[in-house]
Amino acid sequence: MDIDQLQAFLHVANSKSFTRAAEKMNVVQSTITTRVQMLERHIGKDLLKRDKRNIGLTSAGRSFLPYAERIVDLSREGMKVLQLEQTFHDQLVIGTTHALWDYVIFEAIDAFQKSNSQIAIRTITEHSSFIIRKMIDGLIDLGIVFYPVYHSKIDSIPIIEDTFKLVAAPGFQLTDSPLTSEDLRSIPYIHLNWGGSFAEWVHQIFGKNYVFQLEVDHVSLLLKFLEKNKSVGFLPHCISKKLIANGTLISIPFIADVPLPKRLIYLVNRKRNSNIDDLEQLVSYIKRSF
Repeated sequence: MDIDQLQAFLHVANSKSFTRAAEKMNVVQSTITTRVQMLERHIGKDLLKRDKRNIGLTSAGRSFLPYAERIVDLSREGMKVLQLEQTFHDQLVIGTTHALWDYVIFEAIDAFQKSNSQIAIRTITEHSSFIIRKMIDGLIDLGIVFYPVYHSKIDSIPIIEDTFKLVAAPGFQLTDSPLTSEDLRSIPYIHLNWGGSFAEWVHQIFGKNYVFQLEVDHVSLLLKFLEKNKSVGFLPHCISKKLIANGTLISIPFIADVPLPKRLIYLVNRKRNSNIDDLEQLVSYIKRSF
């Protein structure tokens, strides 16, 4: 088994095409076919189902896929480390979600890099579960996630207990009394599912099968619709406070029979990390950003 064989398998699995995999790797199709066959012989199982129209993963292929991805990622990371030594003193790989990058952590990373120009920074934007898996594999040094991690290789430290705020664009017409959960059924409400305890709260308020008139999956979309439709929506307090402070949003008084939930935000890092001195300084920047 070698990296070229694994990469050929991954390209075919993702594109469902030997032709597209060959184009991606800049080789002829017969080379891709040979590499996959050699990998299957080495493993002793078929990884791909082949017919004239479709290519899919066998049960063994589905089981093997995440391990192949991790091996290729680790190999790529090893090459980057060797190249890094020629230019920088160190490298830190940091992962978190879109929302936290855009509205909380960006300034902390920017300030850290300006005072540590010999440290290379690489950012990864993904969901918490992806970040944690990559950290276990040694591919991420530091992550900011929405739930704790219980693993022998990872330290998990709560940064802040956050809650949620009902917000709107400045043009929203405020009422004399706070809005209620019942009001959210009748006024323009834009839903963004923040998962975890927030999703459980929404199920209690609206029911599990409730269909929202408009549901989005990104903060930037939520902000656009809040302004365009004179609507309301929920944001984590750590995000909304800066947008309220700079006048982009206003806070909407809100009460509900079931109180809005709280949740901890965690900073996670790999134990016995060789970058520990640099990490401690970066962690202090990030904590201040919250």
